[in-house]
Amino acid sequence: MGMVAAEMSEEASDDYEEITEPQKSSEDGKNRSKTWKRSNKIVNTATLFVGDNEQLALKGSQIAIKVDGIRARVLIDCFFYNDNDQQLEGTFKMRLPQGASPYYFAFGESILLDGDKRKDSIPFIDQEALVFSEEKIREMRSNSWSVPKVARVVEKEKAAFAYGQTVRRRVDPALAEWAGADVYNCKVYPLMPNKLHRIVIGYDVNLTAIDDDWVYNFSIPKVDCPLVLDVEVAKIKEVSFKITPDIKMQSEKSTETFRMVNPKEEEIEIRYQDSKNIALQSPKIEGQPSYFASSITPVLPPSSKVEISDNAIIALDVSLSSNPDKFNVWLQLTEAILVNNPNTIKKFTVMLFNIETFWWKKELVENTPENVKAFLEYAHQIALEGASDINFALSTISNAEWTKNTSNTIFLMSDGADTWGESDAYKMAGHLTNNERVFAYNTGMSGTSLSTLNHLTRSSGGALFSVTGEDEIQKVSTAFATVPWRIDQISIPDTQDILIAGRPDYIYEGQRLLITGRGTISKGTKVHLEVSQNNSMKEIEMEINTSIDSELTSRVYGQIATGILEEFDYVTEKKSIAYAKHFKIPGKTCSLLMLDTEEDYNAYNIRATEDAYVVASTTVQETLLVVLKDIKELLGSSKNTFKQWIEHLANTDGMDFTIPASLEILVDKTPEANFSIIQKELECASIYKKEIPTQFSDSLLQPKLNYDVVSEEANRRLEKYGASDALKVISSLVEKNPGNTVLARDVGFTALDWGLNEQAYYLFKRVLTTRPYEPQTYQAIAKSLANIENYELSLLYYEIAITAKWDPRFGEFRRIVALEYLNLLGQIKDRANFALATYATSRYKTLRSEFKEEYADLMLVISWNTDNTDIDLHVVEPTGEECYYQNNTTKIGGYMTADVTQGYGPEMYILQDAKKGEYEVKVKYFASNRNRTSTRTKVYATIYKNWGKKNESARTKVITLEDNKEMHNILTVVID
Repeated sequence: MGMVAAEMSEEASDDYEEITEPQKSSEDGKNRSKTWKRSNKIVNTATLFVGDNEQLALKGSQIAIKVDGIRARVLIDCFFYNDNDQQLEGTFKMRLPQGASPYYFAFGESILLDGDKRKDSIPFIDQEALVFSEEKIREMRSNSWSVPKVARVVEKEKAAFAYGQTVRRRVDPALAEWAGADVYNCKVYPLMPNKLHRIVIGYDVNLTAIDDDWVYNFSIPKVDCPLVLDVEVAKIKEVSFKITPDIKMQSEKSTETFRMVNPKEEEIEIRYQDSKNIALQSPKIEGQPSYFASSITPVLPPSSKVEISDNAIIALDVSLSSNPDKFNVWLQLTEAILVNNPNTIKKFTVMLFNIETFWWKKELVENTPENVKAFLEYAHQIALEGASDINFALSTISNAEWTKNTSNTIFLMSDGADTWGESDAYKMAGHLTNNERVFAYNTGMSGTSLSTLNHLTRSSGGALFSVTGEDEIQKVSTAFATVPWRIDQISIPDTQDILIAGRPDYIYEGQRLLITGRGTISKGTKVHLEVSQNNSMKEIEMEINTSIDSELTSRVYGQIATGILEEFDYVTEKKSIAYAKHFKIPGKTCSLLMLDTEEDYNAYNIRATEDAYVVASTTVQETLLVVLKDIKELLGSSKNTFKQWIEHLANTDGMDFTIPASLEILVDKTPEANFSIIQKELECASIYKKEIPTQFSDSLLQPKLNYDVVSEEANRRLEKYGASDALKVISSLVEKNPGNTVLARDVGFTALDWGLNEQAYYLFKRVLTTRPYEPQTYQAIAKSLANIENYELSLLYYEIAITAKWDPRFGEFRRIVALEYLNLLGQIKDRANFALATYATSRYKTLRSEFKEEYADLMLVISWNTDNTDIDLHVVEPTGEECYYQNNTTKIGGYMTADVTQGYGPEMYILQDAKKGEYEVKVKYFASNRNRTSTRTKVYATIYKNWGKKNESARTKVITLEDNKEMHNILTVVID
């Protein structure tokens, strides 16, 4: 694997499986590059979890692939058998290839084929009957699929709310949510006992450009069940294609097809050879708009060497997602960049990051072979674990003493998947204040967030380079050192709304552009590109070599258009949603949701809208002309973002919220700085592989992390090193399961308990983004902010929590959170440096009048992290009397709030005048989620002594409930 592999120590090669060096094929007399060979093939592998570790058995799978030029469509049928005697809810998980866009999701019970007596027989479809259009998929399965339900694209918050409410009624919804780069979490319900269930998911994905070829690699999942794979490849005039492995094809008029039954191969490759400038054109249908898509490689005039800083900072991602494949690529790139540019890069240093940041050298060192070798030896000793906090990494670079007074070139060696901390790309780019240019690299591997990488490189005047195989490393390692050409205009006759994927401002030699738009193009169509460099302007003309009609074309446009609109968050949200729904693009703004009946959709105000009209009446280019003028002021301001967010809450399902005039004034009076939470630097002692148990290191390489193994290692490091090290360990769960709100709450509670409040804040904020109708999250955020003394922002979250009207299932939430808020107001209203002191004083008086409790010798509050779960708070008083929901008022004055039976809490026990003695605090695991065989429930308890008094004290306790244990002791409080 090049020089990096040769210099790896024996210890390092034992710990990490390497990416196999790409081989060359020369059957046609040409050497043809290949993409990276991944060591851990989890792409396209389907699992259906019905608990933390319990899965339903996959009984069979049928995969159909359609390849049209530069685009492929994949349709996967998965058959799971529920051999439990209970009805269950399942979480269907699949890691998709990079950039894949799901277009179809359906779920239903499978039925027996005629004459088949086996209860779990697999109804595979004949190869001749395979279809890929949404209209035909269900029809072709009608004889073996009992009343299947097909998902619709719905606004993300509305979809999550409708799903949760429907599950509580124990009827039939399913939900597929975007959970980060190329990760979809799909919830399905109900999985009927002793029945075979069919889940069908379809997605589109671009082929990979390798030299002059277009290549599609499909990783064949390793399964212990029957597997049928069908492939259809479009014939393209004047372009040949090759299938690896060599398979006999059945030739049709416009396609070639083949079938593989229980293939032993790990991968198939379809390669269109010498296929420059292929274009896709949507089929001509009367009354329907036309779309096109193509990839072009402009031939640019020669460029001179660029004048950039001769100081390089390598920002190296050492999170779990880099382990091991991407990390080896990052090291090869780093070595090539330093070795191949000695006259451009005079000095360098390396900052490594996951949820923490640490430097190889806290100085810039000379770019010499000795220093490069020393860094590589150091890098191979680093343990790859934890989540990725790109925002904090960039902040660390901008604030380092040895970088402040220098201009630096930043090489971001990361997949851009920001699973931790601040996720706003505009805020990330805001750290680039010293004229830093950011260069990043797209490996083509799953889990890459191109939107983040594109934004950071574009906004800094850098570039995102493609490096999909080892052969490209040497070429791209020097590309940054030439002057790029600015893209001024692109035009094509008889077309409009021409869009370039990633919206690049600059182009480098050899860089491909994926373009799409409205209109018609064909073989011979000329693409005109105007570029400029310094004061020189050039016109470049490219010709479309060949064009094919493809039903996949419109979603190429839809995916790129929706992605561009989603970049601008709330500014273009309405249009983003309209485009996403029209082109069926689930992602940042929309999810796939299926409900039981049309009446169910209507109940949640999910109705047909005029999305087609919105798309037809507007173009993305027209929208960009308007929003780009003021975008930095709008999205660059955390305060403006907060304002728009609370306005959005007024129209959110599941909560009744009207913004009071007082809250609007409070937001205006709150300083801008309070809306940006600056994280404290975590100082972890354990960063080397030799410090980590082998069993745990091995577990990190598994497709699914074991919660118990991770928790055990976190507890070990907590005891040995402290909270920062322990949090890094459990953040691996978040990295592996982005978008999982149960885990985010779980880890957030733990971070709060360990005093890492800034980390907790960002975890809860991610939950709030998709679940704004759950009031406990506002309380948790307000508490974490109060703990770091950001009282202004804490006050705003408390105000939302007590102003909104919540679902009755949340019990006496307002009373509990108001008492907590009242206590905070009493502590801060007289602080001279508190910007909102006048309001706090007034609010304290009005809120104080609502409650008789002015103090309490003992107050206990619990919340938990799982929905549809009944946790009961029990307090055994010194008299022996037990206070709980069936005995909520005791003889000595103890009071228990209403029982919350459907999840999250909170529940509170309060005793104003406590009798001396011991109070045993317990929680009863009354009922877990009945639709899961098991699930982790973590309880967060706050215990106040002398609440409301000058000598008030508080402590927190977090416990994980065991499924087989009904009553759990939290602690004993002594009142003396």
